[in-house]
Amino acid sequence: MKNVYFQSPRVIILSIFAVIFGILIWFVSTDYYIKKEYLIFRQTAFKATVQDKLDKNPTKANTIYLHNGPELRIQRTLFDQLTIGDSVLKKTDSDSIYFKTANGIIIDDYNRFQREKYQHTLK
Repeated sequence: MKNVYFQSPRVIILSIFAVIFGILIWFVSTDYYIKKEYLIFRQTAFKATVQDKLDKNPTKANTIYLHNGPELRIQRTLFDQLTIGDSVLKKTDSDSIYFKTANGIIIDDYNRFQREKYQHTLK
């Protein structure tokens, strides 16, 4: 007769990963983590130039790489307006990023999604 309490190693390993994954999802959705992620970007400051543009998706956000700055995922409309060599500025205590292009200055509320999540946790 087969022991009903004996489980295969696969089931045990999958159960452990499911528990770890559940804890990770819970932590990422906690108020502490949301606040931390929002404030980290808000306190970040940089002044850089666009070094490279990675055009992977024709409709969604795409990545730009900055010289002496972080990589950013920006919406398609802004991505199309930028060229390599354009200046990018992010001030401390700000959610906006300033892009200085040949057509003028473009201000993007880059941290809006994180800010809205953070403000929702304060309610």
